Amino acid sequence: MPGRPPEALLHDLWSHGLFSEKPLQTTTGELIHIVHPGEANPDTGPDFLNACLLIDGTRWYGSIELHVRSSAWKAHGHHRDPRYNSVILHVVLEADAATGSLQRADGTRLPELVLGPYLPHPLRTLLYTFYRRAHKPLPCAAQWHLVPDLVRMNWLDMLGRIRLQQRAQHIQTLLAQKPSDQVLYELLMTALGYASNTEPMRMLTRRLPLTVLRTLPTLPDVEAVLLGTAGLLDTLRPDRLFTAEHWKALRLRFVRWQKRWHLVPLPALLWQQGRQRPANRPERRLLQAAGWLAPGGWLRQHPIAQLEAALHHPHPLRRLRRLLRSPNPHVPLGRQRTDILLINALFPFLLAHNPDYHDQLVRLLQTMPAERDRITQRFAQLPYRAATAFDSQALHQLYRTYCQPWRCLHCEIGRYLMGHVS
Repeated sequence: MPGRPPEALLHDLWSHGLFSEKPLQTTTGELIHIVHPGEANPDTGPDFLNACLLIDGTRWYGSIELHVRSSAWKAHGHHRDPRYNSVILHVVLEADAATGSLQRADGTRLPELVLGPYLPHPLRTLLYTFYRRAHKPLPCAAQWHLVPDLVRMNWLDMLGRIRLQQRAQHIQTLLAQKPSDQVLYELLMTALGYASNTEPMRMLTRRLPLTVLRTLPTLPDVEAVLLGTAGLLDTLRPDRLFTAEHWKALRLRFVRWQKRWHLVPLPALLWQQGRQRPANRPERRLLQAAGWLAPGGWLRQHPIAQLEAALHHPHPLRRLRRLLRSPNPHVPLGRQRTDILLINALFPFLLAHNPDYHDQLVRLLQTMPAERDRITQRFAQLPYRAATAFDSQALHQLYRTYCQPWRCLHCEIGRYLMGHVS
């Protein structure tokens, strides 16, 4: 290989699926099917988050880490870092002496994919194209204005409905395996973790099930057990939320409950705390969740009945937002974060619980403000601005299912632009 290729090229190959058409295999011969490559992680930790792969027919959700060579896994200390236990595939450009022998910090084997044999062109050609290419935000950016409004509107309407249905279908598989209250709790906590702390939140809900939290008699007990089991109590520093006396009281409470329930704290390193806005720090998110889980909180007893009652209220969106309100005035849950919980957790859950809610949930999404994130910003550059949350969800589905993997021939917008409308 000429010189040392940049990891940015590897990121580009992985995120856009720029491989040859022959089936991908791990270094041990397991077949790989990429359902979703994940989302690029702008913070420290694995390179791509929330990926979905089929490895020898088994569905895996987790992170992807990329390096030019296998030995970088140990050179960067990932084999000792529990944050990388969520990595489901190590993708490298070329093999070396370390290939096939890597492990995660928890001692489990790390599957690897060597991309070299799957490159569609010689590496020198790919590097030349990578550096010379004009990096447009979307494949059809230059022709977007040529698409008739009706074509775009009908396609996005379908994609918005498909996205909601697909999320509900995934939740239905979970409901077949676990109690519905536990599934709801896991979904909410995972969505509360935001992109950088999705996986630690998911791990916390499995280590600390809802049945345990419902036994705790007071709000301080719930706060102590959440923070303690998350492994965050020892990382807290005195501030407006946690005075030295408050920290000591939480610590004493956690020790008592830890013995009773045999609670094993997560490693604190799992949590992404650097480069976080103060409102997104994990300890604040856990304090917000504690209000839902303490006595009197809506997750404490019959949460699904409360959701359905809110949905049947004359002002359902107002009632649903009120359920998610944080009772702790020191850690308020903002409107934008509340709506993200509704979009990503509660609405798909309600549809999975009762498919008859589909039309009402779509109407609610159509009354909510659009999400403002890196994906909707890409479309805003065209310019195309989502007007509602339903529109922004449709754009997410369009980008992740068609734009990112360059599946333009399967997209109604791409087909129109290439003259393939039937």
